[in-house]
Amino acid sequence: MKKKVIAMLLSAAMTAACLAGCGSNASTSGGSTSTGGDTANTEAAADTGDSAAAADSGESAKSAEELLLEPYDEPVDIHIVLQYRESEDPNTPADCTPETSTAVRLLKEELNINLIYDWIVNADQYEEKFGAELAAGNLPDVFMVNPNDFEDLASQGGLADLTEYYEKYRCDDLDNIFNYDGNFINVAKKDGSIYGLPMGTDPAQMTSQMIYNMTQLESVGITSADQLPKTIEEFEALCDKLMEVDYNGDGKTGGPVIPACKNYMDAQLADFQPFFHAYETWADGWYDKDGTLQYAGIDEGIKTTLTKLNEWYDKGYFQKDFAAYDIWAADSPIVNDIVAGKYAIVPASWWVPNWPLNTNKVEHPDSNWVIGPNLSPDGNQPTIMVDRYPVNNFVVVGRDCKNPEAVFKMMYWSLQYTLENSNPERQNAMTEEEKTEWYSYVYTWLPYRIYSPTCLRTNFEVINKLAEEGKTEITDADAAKNNEFWGSWASYLNYKENPDDGVAWGTYFSRLAPEGGVANMIKTIETADIIYDEVYVTTPAMVSRKAELDKLRNNTFLSMVMGETPISDFDKFVEQWKAQGGDEIAKEVNEWYQNNK
Repeated sequence: MKKKVIAMLLSAAMTAACLAGCGSNASTSGGSTSTGGDTANTEAAADTGDSAAAADSGESAKSAEELLLEPYDEPVDIHIVLQYRESEDPNTPADCTPETSTAVRLLKEELNINLIYDWIVNADQYEEKFGAELAAGNLPDVFMVNPNDFEDLASQGGLADLTEYYEKYRCDDLDNIFNYDGNFINVAKKDGSIYGLPMGTDPAQMTSQMIYNMTQLESVGITSADQLPKTIEEFEALCDKLMEVDYNGDGKTGGPVIPACKNYMDAQLADFQPFFHAYETWADGWYDKDGTLQYAGIDEGIKTTLTKLNEWYDKGYFQKDFAAYDIWAADSPIVNDIVAGKYAIVPASWWVPNWPLNTNKVEHPDSNWVIGPNLSPDGNQPTIMVDRYPVNNFVVVGRDCKNPEAVFKMMYWSLQYTLENSNPERQNAMTEEEKTEWYSYVYTWLPYRIYSPTCLRTNFEVINKLAEEGKTEITDADAAKNNEFWGSWASYLNYKENPDDGVAWGTYFSRLAPEGGVANMIKTIETADIIYDEVYVTTPAMVSRKAELDKLRNNTFLSMVMGETPISDFDKFVEQWKAQGGDEIAKEVNEWYQNNK
């Protein structure tokens, strides 16, 4: 339905443009006898051309950064809309609204841009409101859309071509946001032209890790990180030893020794991802095999992974009723057990030291968490799967916007403003009035984001270099130019001053420690062979079938791990998956893939 609405809207707009063009031709069609007027028009055109050439010459002498911060000569109105949510900052003044926020005021004062909210609704009303406005022919000037809406609007001519402006205003600071690897911008191209600015995350964040408490492992003879398991066989031997340990001193042994939950494939905490990855298998994702997309969740190799997990379940490595527990439930028993120190092994992702291991560290200061090697049958780094285009949303400009370049100027202004004012020294020197201004800058009220997908990697590298140089005081010139840097720098200083504080340790060890979460993430993504999940859109069959197919897959896999369904039934599952919509989805994603390679 939305596609039809967009098509109708654009058809009406083109008809209006044609009528306007006919009117213009009629008004000039009989002017052949007015030679004086023609001469005057020619001279005026020449003067205009000379002026334009001079202006172009002046602009070409300026850097992109200078042009981005150059105010408009005349006020420019930019119409936006808002899916409203409260500010995340508790310091935001109670009387601050989107219309009175710092960004609205300073964009007017510094760039001569009038940011105008055409409408504001709560999140639960946004889709309905946006659809109604679209049907009425009301596209905002600058707005964010999901990948599906981007595909629809771009393919049907609803979006402005940003190619010219991207090239004119291109600079490293902006590329770090929407073209961080030199290829990310390609996801926004149609027929070679750019129709949006992709907002995404670092695909490296999809990697998994194994974290061990060395303090607890001393009881089974492991006293240094180089003794941690590399192979599946070595890992089993460690788990077998842990099954014999009485951690609580109550005379009971026998496990469980690995936390697990119903969110087995994507929780990034107490899930089975590291074990799927060990066998180079994935429960989800579409990868290219000889030019055709294949669904990873039905690969034959998954039998091996499920067989091993079932063996471990039978041995007691996992809690018998683990599939009943949601890791994200309020007061989750699994999280509580991790915090309490019940487990010496935690399957995880890079961020887990920041929660819940930080709380464990607060309650058990002697805990010594380290990250071990990525497991595999032979001890070598296994192949990993990550998103080729880890796109969440697109910042786009409506086709009828008179100043499409304004989106680049606003984003660059926001980045510079954030960098300047998030510096701790700057904040300490702020007057009360300046603090109010800073707290009234609410990024979620703007139609774009300035998050750099690789900021975790960049900040890790920059701060560790500064640490090697022994620096504790730095200037803006030393800082990485992303909106996360100063928070990370403050975390480094906090840990340096409070190394025994569990909360300070959690932030530092997850993001900045040379052997921590981000460090391992970087090592994995830079050393592993990679295959890519190619699909970032939702096809019609996915909308109607994917939820049930995911449920079928999850119930089947969990049932096989727990021994309720024989793994020999895996082929039956594949047949069911295909018959219940999997083949239909495969057809759609491959049609999309062939058109978007």
